[in-house]
Amino acid sequence: MPNKEGAAEHRKLITISETRLPTATLASFGTKASLHLLDALGGSEAAAAGTFTDKTVQITELGVPESPTAGMNVTLTCRFRLGGSGHHLYTVNWWRGKDQFYTYKGSNYDPKHAYNFRGIQVMKEASTEDSVVLLSVSEATSGLFKCEVMGEGPSFRTATKTKMMTVTVPPQSVQIEATGRPRPLWYQPSQEVLLNCTARGARPRTSLAWEVNGKQVRQTHLYQYADRMDKKGRVTSTLGLRWRAPEFFEGRQATVTCRASVGSYSTSTSDTVYLETASSARYNHYASRGCRLGGEWVAVGMCAVFALCCCCPR
Repeated sequence: MPNKEGAAEHRKLITISETRLPTATLASFGTKASLHLLDALGGSEAAAAGTFTDKTVQITELGVPESPTAGMNVTLTCRFRLGGSGHHLYTVNWWRGKDQFYTYKGSNYDPKHAYNFRGIQVMKEASTEDSVVLLSVSEATSGLFKCEVMGEGPSFRTATKTKMMTVTVPPQSVQIEATGRPRPLWYQPSQEVLLNCTARGARPRTSLAWEVNGKQVRQTHLYQYADRMDKKGRVTSTLGLRWRAPEFFEGRQATVTCRASVGSYSTSTSDTVYLETASSARYNHYASRGCRLGGEWVAVGMCAVFALCCCCPR
C-alpha cells in the first residue's frame, strides 16, 4: 500500500495528464520533477486566464451637440480607455440610427472608413480615432447617435454610448410689428401700446421674450398667439406686448426689445416708442405751424376789411 505522501504525488501525476502532454514525456520525468512541472503549468494557465479577464473598454466621454444650427460643421467626440496589459484598439464605429457612417480600425494601414447617408457627410481628413467631423448638418442629420468602441481579440471587449441630436433651423426673420401705425411710433397718455414680435420659419418653434428698457416685463403684459406651421414643418411664432402709456416710459420714450432663441441659436431686435404730450417737441411743432397759419388768415382778413372800407360810399 502506498503511504500518504505517495498517494498525494500519485494524484498530482494524474492531474498532470490533463495538460495533454505526451505520455512518453510524462514518463521521462521523475515524481518530483513531474510535480515541479505541474506547478509551472498551473501558474501559466492562471496567468493566461488573468490576462484575458482583465481586458476592459470604457467610454469616458461622448460629445454630441444637442441642438446645432443647420449649416454648421459639427464635431462628434468619443473618448475611451482600454484597460489591461497589452490591450489594443480594434475598431471605433459611429452610427446614426441604423446607419454606420464611420469606422476607425486601429490596426489597419488605412484606418479611416467613411460612408455618406442622407444628412450625413463625413470630413474624413479631419476625423480621428476619437472624433468625427460632419459637414453642413441639416434637419435630415437629426437622430440618435451611437459610438461603439471594441478592443482587439480574443476578448473583443465592447462599450457603447448613445446621445440624441436635433438640428435646429433658425427663424428667417424676427420683427417687431405695430399693426396700422406709422413709424416712428407715437402714443398719447392713456393710449394702449400694442406690439407684436414675430419669428418666421423656424424648426422647432422659436422661444420669444420681451424687454422694455432692458428689463423683462410681467406675464400680465404678454399675449401668446397660436403658432402657425407650414408644409415643411417650420413654425411661425408671435408674442404680443401690451401696456398703457405712460407706464414704462422713461422721459418721453421707451426702448422695446424682442429676444428670440432656437436651440443654440439666439438673436434680438429692438425699436423705440415715443410719448406724445402737450409739451413735447412733436406737439410744439404742430402748434407752431398752426400759429403761423392763423397769422396768415388774420392778415388776409385785415386786407379784406380795408378794401371794404375804401370801396364803401360815405
